[in-house]
Amino acid sequence: MKNIEPKNIVQVDINFDLNNINSSNVPNESILDAKNYLKLKEYTDDDFWCFTSNQKKIRGFDYKHKNQMKFVPELDPCLIYFSSAQMFSKMIYSYKKEFLNNLSFIDPSKNKDAQDLGKTMQEFQYFFQFASSYIIMLNSSLETFINKEIPVTTTYITKGKGETKDIKWILKANLEFKMSKIIPQCTNKNFPLEYLNTYESIKDFIKFRNQLIHLSPRTDCNSVRYKEFYRKVIDFNYLDSIYQIKKYINYHQPNLIEECEFESYFDIFNK
Repeated sequence: MKNIEPKNIVQVDINFDLNNINSSNVPNESILDAKNYLKLKEYTDDDFWCFTSNQKKIRGFDYKHKNQMKFVPELDPCLIYFSSAQMFSKMIYSYKKEFLNNLSFIDPSKNKDAQDLGKTMQEFQYFFQFASSYIIMLNSSLETFINKEIPVTTTYITKGKGETKDIKWILKANLEFKMSKIIPQCTNKNFPLEYLNTYESIKDFIKFRNQLIHLSPRTDCNSVRYKEFYRKVIDFNYLDSIYQIKKYINYHQPNLIEECEFESYFDIFNK
């Protein structure tokens, strides 16, 4: 998968030439409002718009830097998280391969050239750091997208008591509930119905993420308290999960996750 193109939450095509606009075209009232705004010491709750070189108008917010107000584009956070997961995924398998290839044999007779255990611990730590960061970022991408797709006017009537729940209650609900009940209601699209196998795999991914975040040791007498989870971390199919979540997001908003050609994090870092 190539690099993911960053996109704004709100982006509007314009049908006029920016080069034809100059100060004489701007109303005096607008110029006065801008001057008054620049004198403010606090941020406003207003929307700000900026024009791009490819005939787009994008929304953003103000940010004061060195006593000057600057414009910051309001990027779609689900794409930032997704791109971050992609960045971590590039490192998972290289560290996993290195870690597994250098493990010591349990049988001492085969362990003549075993690596130092301190190095093994370090390699496993690196692998786990990238794997866990990948899982957290990819889950954040999915949940951010889902929360963004739910209109603020959405309500849900509970079964049994028939209570009407508002958007605040809905957003606090678990991710699987929102995927199975709320999103189909809001979008008239039913991913679980159309792509059941992919949906079940995404559910397994969410369970894995929850186990990672709320990791608890075994409570029996076994002294190796995290071995089942660590085995799962090593065996997990990381590559499939990013394509499954891309499929889910683009099913609801076509081409939101879009590949493009530009310098990756690692290209910039290597410079």
